[in-house]
Amino acid sequence: MNMDGLESFLAVVANKSISQASKALHITQPTLSTRIRKLEEELDFVLLKRSWGGIELTEEGHFFLPYAVELLGELQDAAFALIGDNKISYQLLSSIADSKNELRIGINIWLAPVFNHVIIPYMQTHFPHISFKFITRPTNVLKKLLEYDSIHFSIHFENLAKTPFLREHLLQDEVVFLCHKNDVPLLDGKLANASKLDKKFIVFEHAALTNNLEKVSSVLSKLQEPDYQMVDDVQNMLAFVESGYGFTTLPRSILYHMNFPRMANIAITSIEDIDLTASICFEYRESGQFQDAINELMQELQRYVKVMYKEEELSI
Repeated sequence: MNMDGLESFLAVVANKSISQASKALHITQPTLSTRIRKLEEELDFVLLKRSWGGIELTEEGHFFLPYAVELLGELQDAAFALIGDNKISYQLLSSIADSKNELRIGINIWLAPVFNHVIIPYMQTHFPHISFKFITRPTNVLKKLLEYDSIHFSIHFENLAKTPFLREHLLQDEVVFLCHKNDVPLLDGKLANASKLDKKFIVFEHAALTNNLEKVSSVLSKLQEPDYQMVDDVQNMLAFVESGYGFTTLPRSILYHMNFPRMANIAITSIEDIDLTASICFEYRESGQFQDAINELMQELQRYVKVMYKEEELSI
């Protein structure tokens, strides 16, 4: 995905006009239209539509807009840090130059608090001579980083995207209900009873939780014509559930994110009428330099997972 296409899309949204956007970018209207068309072809959906009022976002365009803003901002920030004679550029480039001697650990954003408190002391105790770095991204990004040899191993929710790397199973994570404590009797552990609540089902606005849309689809298929509330933040989700406005389903390990006062009114219960789990795996490339550390870390995490569930550290 190129910056020109993103810039052109955002310029049209900001100016609500192809002609005004082309003037703002100092390019011709045909050039701007071509950039947006190429971006839409790459995405495989339409972002903009013409109306009597001018240019409007499609539903897909509305969904894509915040990601486009964030992505372009990150690209621009990265470019700024890597150019110019400034302290940021020097420090960053020095870090990049030394990265070949650094164990780079990819971990799913949602799983970082589950495993990093095990990895850090283990590395300090058993491999104090090895520098290491966490790279927290969604599953599909981590798989790409493995492909590009940018990380040495990844801990993530598994999905349908296949890779040729070595993989070990860590945990079959149970998906559970999060609801207001007063809703527990009506739900009775069954998705089929959700309609009795007459409340909204809280859905994450994107697949960052698992990068696994079929998991979401399997839940939605069990709900009978539910009313949805889209969110993209854990704390917003908790606020909706705690207030009694809605309910949701999440992998049990996500409870590590939820040590908040409002949890006093939130109940976490098993789902009995659907066998739904999120598989967590350890995927890695063979690395002569760090292979001993990778193997031992993987074994330590496997031991930790067994103890974690045996002692019901994440019990409901």
